[in-house]
Amino acid sequence: MKLIVFLLAAGVFLSCRQPATRDKIVEPTKDSTEAHSNFFPVSSYIRGQIKGLKTDAANPLSVTTVNGQSDSSWLRLEQLDSIFKPFVEPVIDTANLIGFFSEKKFLDQSLDAFTFTYDPIGKLPDSMLLQHYDVYVNPETGFVKRVYLMKKTATGGEQQLTWLADNWAKIVDIRNDASGKPSVMKEQLIKWKF
Repeated sequence: MKLIVFLLAAGVFLSCRQPATRDKIVEPTKDSTEAHSNFFPVSSYIRGQIKGLKTDAANPLSVTTVNGQSDSSWLRLEQLDSIFKPFVEPVIDTANLIGFFSEKKFLDQSLDAFTFTYDPIGKLPDSMLLQHYDVYVNPETGFVKRVYLMKKTATGGEQQLTWLADNWAKIVDIRNDASGKPSVMKEQLIKWKF
């Protein structure tokens, strides 16, 4: 039974992959090469979603919340690349992450999704802002349902991106408040399917 679930998960993963764009190649360590797998190419996926949105030519609505106060505005399609740039650069794919991250795959019946979870193998270099990411795949269709990323910011805070396929994306900025507790500073929900 476990073999069938594993083969099904591998088939779903391979069917939902898109070609990756690589800016640089990181030499993997010997240990990481032995457990080699193909990481989901998040950067290519998000760029493909943005390209599809631009092709549809539907301006998305941005709802920004700061200190409990929300404001909304329509975004120009040209703004999308710069808004999502922190989540696609450096490129998130196998070539750039294999020496730093491990992948765990399982069928999460509570979410009705194959879940691919990526966590650091050990201490990450200071230049590596990506800290964790998850990809959720519909087990029936093989299409990505959702992507979640967590990154450090250059100022010591944290940024999270939740991307619901073909619907919306939410960016959450978290920083430590005066007492040192993590606090949500800003949320930006970008919706393009109503």
